Amino acid sequence: MELRHLRYFVAVAQRKHFTQAADELHLAQPALSRQIQQLEQELGIELLVRTSRRVRLTAAGEAFLVRAEHILAEVERARMEMQEFAGLIYGRLMIGALQSLDAFGFTAMLARFHARYPGIEIILQEEATEKLFELLCAGQLDLSLLQIRGEELPDELLASPVATEKLLTEEVVLVVSANHALAHAQQVTIDELRDEPFVAFKPGFGLRQIMQQSCLSAGFSPRILFESGNLDTIRSMVAEGLGISILPRSVAISAGRKMTAISFRPDPLLRTILLAWHVHSYRSPTTTAFLSFFHQDIQEHPWRESRLDVE
Repeated sequence: MELRHLRYFVAVAQRKHFTQAADELHLAQPALSRQIQQLEQELGIELLVRTSRRVRLTAAGEAFLVRAEHILAEVERARMEMQEFAGLIYGRLMIGALQSLDAFGFTAMLARFHARYPGIEIILQEEATEKLFELLCAGQLDLSLLQIRGEELPDELLASPVATEKLLTEEVVLVVSANHALAHAQQVTIDELRDEPFVAFKPGFGLRQIMQQSCLSAGFSPRILFESGNLDTIRSMVAEGLGISILPRSVAISAGRKMTAISFRPDPLLRTILLAWHVHSYRSPTTTAFLSFFHQDIQEHPWRESRLDVE
């Protein structure tokens, strides 16, 4: 039995007329009749009752029609799915990104993905965590990287249509200029920063939330003198002594402006980076390919977790 036999049978069964079915299939009527006869002979049962003017389905034919239509529908779905995968030659991927991930080789990973799929366009939406979360919930991103304070998922995230996968947990440290009074401290408490001027990210950024929540837990609101949405600007301001800030250790010790990184006590501050996606959004073959590549790549090029490795 071949798929063409099923297609021919369904056409005749739906039209209930050999001539009309033959026209639809662009076949000669005698050839179509022979194909149906071959099908019946292989099955060993009559599917159609021929009359001089019309065709009628037997009970077996009625049952076989349901099966044949289902098989053909599955074949069509499979064909369309494979065409989508073939479309990986070209495609587009919208990814929400955080500024503070380059130390873990995020852009290098994107370069390796591009080398494997050069026709796929990657659009990075670099925003604050709060904005990325909103875009993800609205279905405007295929995937996004998010950050949360600590390691426990917040209630807002748990109640949302967003699924997450933990990528790494990293220490968040105090950063001060080289000539700051705290520059030689090994550790500090949040309470010691009560009167310090802060250089902070703008509202909506995950690191801003970590800073504010930590200060509020210690019983005070941080005194913010400068705000920026740019990581390099914040590092420069801290290095120039315009204020202190709270940054991931990977950022604090990376090459660039000279700063001192200081751990918090009694417990370190932590942030967790999550890979996130909308659970109800259609997952395109492009997104599926990226996720598969990402999981393989992160095994070969692990993202180092940084906690108390003070340097």
